[in-house]
Amino acid sequence: MAYQVLIIDDEEIVCRGMAQFVKWKEHGFSVAGTVYLAKEGLKFLENNHIDVIFLDIRMPEMTGLEMLKIISVKYPSVKTVILSGFSEFSYAKEAIRYGAYDYLNKPVNLQEIEGLLDRLALEFKKEEQENNVRKNRLEGLLLSIAKGHSHIREEQYQLPPLGDWYGLSMEMMPRGLSEETISQYKKDLKREIRLVIPDAVILDNQIYGMFALIPYNSPTEASSFTSILEQAGERNGGWFFGGSKYKNGYSDLPDAYEEAEQALRYNKAREGSGIIWYKNIEMLFPKEVPEMSDVANALVSILTNPEERDQAVTYMDSVLNSLNDKRLSVLQIQAACIGGLIELNGNLQNLKLKSINLRQSLNSILENILLCHDFPSTKSCILDYVQKLSNKLNEADEQQLAKGIIHDIQIFIRNHYQEPISLASLAEQFYLHPNYLSRLFKEKTGKNFIDYITEIRMDKVKQMLEDPSGKISDISQAVGYENPRYFSKVFKQTTGFTPREYREHILSLKGNH
Repeated sequence: MAYQVLIIDDEEIVCRGMAQFVKWKEHGFSVAGTVYLAKEGLKFLENNHIDVIFLDIRMPEMTGLEMLKIISVKYPSVKTVILSGFSEFSYAKEAIRYGAYDYLNKPVNLQEIEGLLDRLALEFKKEEQENNVRKNRLEGLLLSIAKGHSHIREEQYQLPPLGDWYGLSMEMMPRGLSEETISQYKKDLKREIRLVIPDAVILDNQIYGMFALIPYNSPTEASSFTSILEQAGERNGGWFFGGSKYKNGYSDLPDAYEEAEQALRYNKAREGSGIIWYKNIEMLFPKEVPEMSDVANALVSILTNPEERDQAVTYMDSVLNSLNDKRLSVLQIQAACIGGLIELNGNLQNLKLKSINLRQSLNSILENILLCHDFPSTKSCILDYVQKLSNKLNEADEQQLAKGIIHDIQIFIRNHYQEPISLASLAEQFYLHPNYLSRLFKEKTGKNFIDYITEIRMDKVKQMLEDPSGKISDISQAVGYENPRYFSKVFKQTTGFTPREYREHILSLKGNH
């Protein structure tokens, strides 16, 4: 996308000449407009996105210097280039002090303008890289806080203010999609959300999922947004939604994330789609009974690992006995297990298990549990269900399942290579044992996990090193290496060059051509 230019000069011949004869397109720019008065320029800025202004320093009604002072306050991201005569050099110097990017003497030289455009383009690219790094770090921090991996330190991290809001977990229904399709579905949904709630903070949570912080302004807006969200979800590939209760500030972020995820897992386990609010299912997860999320996650990990699957019933048996040892009532045990099974089925719903109707099976087991009047019958009912799941998974096509998982993991790595990804974190996210994942990854890709992610990162580094303005320390951080020395060591082991040597080599080759 071309950077947008506005030319402001009371001499019409200057405006037209610059707009017509400068090779804007070749340098990545486009003239959005030309105006002859500073006040007209300010009106233009109110209604149009502008990246660069070429501004005459002497104009009637309002001088370029006066306009520059306004621009520096209202539009600080806009870069202004002053046009001045030789006799106005002192004004030009003053303009620099007010934040002008550069100045050009009249009559302007076309080659000089085009050289300036190249410098501006490099500056914009550098800023975009830095903004992306900051954005990725902020999003990574918020997600880490939400998941309970980081503590909230608002002042240290310079987090933006956060008033009343609620969390929204989103997950795409169709699986086995291409990276491009997944990315497009996410972009489409993000766009539709921000059209309604511009201040929404939307984080990429996983390959097929996102988590958003949605500002809460009024019940009417929230109700309208719910309707629009469900329609948007149907249009953009099909999505499940889970919403938390209303929160305030960052301190509630972990609770909101867990509530939204519980609502999402329940939504995936039930018949239908759309959005489920945690406040409407809160009674299924009573506070006086044990939290079963960890049990559900552990059980998914066991069930999806062919090497451990036969231990699923034994594991669940020990969990149930532990609940009984706490002298909980039968109803409390049943409530805890219902919540756990809802989460279990919601997580299993991500897998392509054509031989199992998970939703129908869940409805059946929940009815059976509620018909049990004592612990032994409740236990027997639940263990029979776990055994049934284990048997069905054994019958499933493991190779096809594994292929799908490794494909998803590869997409995840390509989308999140700049983050600290480990084999353990991937195994946890995809409900696999680390040892099994390591063996499966090597079997399906022919590469070790660490070699694969290093290759992805180094390919990106090579691209970034072709830009001579990029700092090697910034590139190191941009691809996930906090330690520049370690980054240089890995790069040399991979390419035979240090980053600096590689850049010099590539640039010399380009220079020879």
